[in-house]
Amino acid sequence: MKVLIIRDKTLSFNGGIKRHCDDLYALMSACDVDVMPVEDLPATYVKWIRKYKYDTKALVRYIENSRCDVVHIHGFMSPGAVQAINAAYGLNKKIVYSPHFHPFRCLRHPMKGKLWFHLFLKPVLFKVDTIVTINNEDTRFFGKYHPNVKKIPHWSTTDTNVLDEVEKQDNMVLFIGRNDTNKGIEHLYTLPDNCQVHCVCKGTVKRDDFILHQNLGDAELACLYRQASVVVVPSRYEAFSLVALEALQHHTPVVISERVRIGDYLKGDKGYRVFNYHDYEGFKDAVSELMMSKDTVNYNQLLAPFDKEKIREEYCRIYNC
Repeated sequence: MKVLIIRDKTLSFNGGIKRHCDDLYALMSACDVDVMPVEDLPATYVKWIRKYKYDTKALVRYIENSRCDVVHIHGFMSPGAVQAINAAYGLNKKIVYSPHFHPFRCLRHPMKGKLWFHLFLKPVLFKVDTIVTINNEDTRFFGKYHPNVKKIPHWSTTDTNVLDEVEKQDNMVLFIGRNDTNKGIEHLYTLPDNCQVHCVCKGTVKRDDFILHQNLGDAELACLYRQASVVVVPSRYEAFSLVALEALQHHTPVVISERVRIGDYLKGDKGYRVFNYHDYEGFKDAVSELMMSKDTVNYNQLLAPFDKEKIREEYCRIYNC
C-alpha cells in the first residue's frame, strides 16, 4: 500500500498543516504502509483570495508518476484541496481527506468561508472515500455531508526525558504561540503580578514583567514545559492544541478556553481547567486554582487517547480498507 500526502500550501511555511503532515510521514514509517516523503508542489499565489493554486497539469503528473494507491489530501479554505481531490478522483485513486477545519464563525471572513465551502468544496466531497476529522465539532459538521467520517486525534513527538531532571517553579505561567488576539494573549495581561509569566513568541508584549523567549531549541522548550506550574492556551479557536498536549506530556496542567478542541478528549476533573473565551475572571480563577492545587494527576490516563500506536493503527485501517 503506497500513500501520497498532498498538503495545502499556506502563507505560513511552518504552519500546523505542514507539521502534521511531516509528523504523519514519520509516524507511518514504522509500519507496512509506504507513505511517500511530503513534497511542496509548484503553486501560484492568487492575491484576491490570499491563497495558493496548484498548476493542474503538474499536479496530475505528480500523482500519476507517484504510482500511489491512496492520496491523502490536507487543507480546507484553499483551491489546492479541491484541485487535489479532482485530480486524484480522475486518476481513480482512493482519497483520504483531512480538512483541518475551523468553524466559519472563527474565520476572519465567515461569509467567504461559507461561500467557499458550499460552492467549491462540498460539491466534490462525494469523490472522497474517507474524511479524517480531529474533534467533535468537525466530526459533526462533515458527518452531515459524508457517510464515512473518522475522528483521530493528533499525537506528539516531544521528548519528555527532562521529566526527572527539572523541578517545577512556583507561580510560573507559560504561554506558547503568536502574540495576537487569535491566540488570546490579551488574557495574560489580566494576571496578577505574583504570576511569573513566560512567553515563547516573536515580537513584543504589553507588560514589562513578562519574560520573553525566542528561537528556542527542543531541549530548552522541554525545560520550560516541565518548569511551568501551568501552561495556558486561551485561543479564540484551536482545532486541537499540540501545546496543550505537550504540556500534559511534561506533567504540567493546562488552562484552555472552551474553543480549544483538545478538550473533547480530556476526561475527569484533574490536570486541566476550561474557561469561557474572553471571561477574564474565569481565566484568572482557573490559573490560580491549578497553581494552588495539590491534586495527584494521573497523566497516563489523561494522555491515553493520544497513544501513537493506536493512532498509527487507525491510519493503517483507513489506508488499507
